[in-house]
Amino acid sequence: MWRKNLFLYVRVVVIPLIFIQCNDYSLPPRSPSYSSYQPILTDRTSLDKIAFTKPEKVINAGKVYVYNNYVLLNEVDKGFHIIDNTDPVIPVNIGFLSVIASHDAVIRQNVLYCDNATDLISIDVTDFAKPKVVGRIKNVFPEQTPPDGLPLSPENVPYNKPANTVIISWRKR
Repeated sequence: MWRKNLFLYVRVVVIPLIFIQCNDYSLPPRSPSYSSYQPILTDRTSLDKIAFTKPEKVINAGKVYVYNNYVLLNEVDKGFHIIDNTDPVIPVNIGFLSVIASHDAVIRQNVLYCDNATDLISIDVTDFAKPKVVGRIKNVFPEQTPPDGLPLSPENVPYNKPANTVIISWRKR
């Protein structure tokens, strides 16, 4: 009888323990995957440089906005192409409104509200050729994240970047 119990004990307890012990859970730690993008930084003072310039070629088009007789086409991270659409058959690109690190905007009563890296700015565009920043709220938006969605390498995390700088774009390594 004791042999029968011993056999049952070995089958139920000892053999499974042997198989559990055979699994190798001590694999070497996997090195973390970091983003293949490197942040492009600028000093915060450069965010204040909002300007209207001559028309530029569309390279990386973003969102489209319509306001009165104008179409604004976002050039991702650069600003807005201003197109006079008074005659929709012949739209005229009249200039470029440079706003660093911009992606989104809305216009109401001649004021353009848009992101400027981490800041929300308001620009009086009564005359697009003479834009005037009328307001700025700093650090409303989080800093841009890498396009591939992976974590930043330790040297690029926000607390490791130079003081008074913001991420304005990304460059593939």
